[in-house]
Amino acid sequence: MTDSITPSAPAGWFPAGVEGQERYWDGAVWTDQVRPVGAAAAQADAVPELPSGPAPEKKPRNILGIVALAVSIVGFIFACIPGSLIVGWILLPIGFILGIIALFQKDKPKWQGLTAIIVSIVGTIVGVIVFLAVAATAFDNAFGDAITEEVGTSDVVEEGTAEEAPAVEEESAVAGAQDLVLGETAFGIDTESGFGWYAVQLTNPNADYVFLGAGIDVEAYDANGVLIDTGTTYTTIFSGTSWFVGDFIDVGTAHIDHIEVRGPTAEAATSAPAGETGSFTLGEVTTGSEYDRMTVNGTVTSNFSEDQEIVRIDVIARDGGGKIVGVDYTYTDRVPAGGTAAWNIGFWQVPLDSKVEAYPHL
Repeated sequence: MTDSITPSAPAGWFPAGVEGQERYWDGAVWTDQVRPVGAAAAQADAVPELPSGPAPEKKPRNILGIVALAVSIVGFIFACIPGSLIVGWILLPIGFILGIIALFQKDKPKWQGLTAIIVSIVGTIVGVIVFLAVAATAFDNAFGDAITEEVGTSDVVEEGTAEEAPAVEEESAVAGAQDLVLGETAFGIDTESGFGWYAVQLTNPNADYVFLGAGIDVEAYDANGVLIDTGTTYTTIFSGTSWFVGDFIDVGTAHIDHIEVRGPTAEAATSAPAGETGSFTLGEVTTGSEYDRMTVNGTVTSNFSEDQEIVRIDVIARDGGGKIVGVDYTYTDRVPAGGTAAWNIGFWQVPLDSKVEAYPHL
């Protein structure tokens, strides 16, 4: 009730005589201000909404740093692969330089550039180690060769053969092992591609020794004794006689007068008892023709106790007089343990009536 307020009451909100309503007493008289009962409590409980601050600014990407890191990583990978070292050595310095530039990009992240620099430095160190390892292997192969046989000059520009070399009787320091024996050889030029080719016959006279991962280097020389190119075949040489073929890629317009063959010495032989060593047996080889190309099909059977992956088949073609007129090679994906796998290949530059021989290798 508004008339129940004593004149000495302080200013404030008091019941106004109307249920659910309050009127403001200014300390002397009643004012016209009214409000619902409890409005003050609701107002006190209300939490004022504060203005939101500005959204945090996103730091821009360092695109150059990302590129530098990607280049360095790819260079590192190539530096670990012996056959791709040169690619790694090209990419790693590029990644290093881009990483340095990325560090000086204003208001941009620095970690990509710094990481690129570290990866490029480590990759370069790894590349040097891989190069030294490859060089050491090449040096060892070069100075450990025992087979060196010169082939006589051929009257035909594209092709040539040599007489069989005598067997080496002297035994090696490896218990009972003997050096490989070089037999018939041949070489020529593929007139369509311009590449040279070669075929060499090698005999491993050791019944209980093999040459694992042997490198067979065949060097092509002109009439003046200038080395034109070298072809290399890596293989395992089992006991007995087999043929190995390959290509000369950098002959150009030069004329091959003769070839020389170099291979591992008897000291590189590995003991492998004949009764415990597996072998391959070649099935029937059939030939056909497709347009002006000879097609060759055959099978190879393994008596190894384990599957053999990527078995190479070296193929040579002879004319009616027994002269080697072309070579090629192919691979099988897998020869199952104690099983048989098929293979096929096509000859472009040989007479369609040539006689074909094939030799499987690991």
